[in-house]
Amino acid sequence: MRKYSRLVSSFAAVAAIAAVAPAQARQEVQLVARVPFAFTVGAATLPSDTYYLSRMNDHRDVVLLRGDRTGAIVYTNEQRLPSTDREPALVFHRYGDQYFLREIQWEDTSRLDLPETKAERKAAETRADRAAVQKETVTVAAGQR
Repeated sequence: MRKYSRLVSSFAAVAAIAAVAPAQARQEVQLVARVPFAFTVGAATLPSDTYYLSRMNDHRDVVLLRGDRTGAIVYTNEQRLPSTDREPALVFHRYGDQYFLREIQWEDTSRLDLPETKAERKAAETRADRAAVQKETVTVAAGQR
């Protein structure tokens, strides 16, 4: 039954991406990032790949991450910041060998925060129970297109 549930969830995610793709075709990719490790975003685990990120025109808090083999739709919370010289980047929290996407530094005045997931909370609790392995923040540079 659990396998069936995962299959249905995967199919729904692919269908959502396919439905959004035509609308996104007229919108250019705005960020590109080469992520050298597998990571979790929301309920999806994505492999190491080059990811193309674009924001939806009608919903600026929704980001489409597309890789060569997979992708995800991400709901974020935008934070407006004072102007800085910050470069675009993806920020991950790392617990042992698990990475969780938590922030997209879009431009020097915008940061998109992603909520902590149940999987990340569980990873943090598991690591805290085992040893002194703590959360690390890993930043992957992203280029603008």
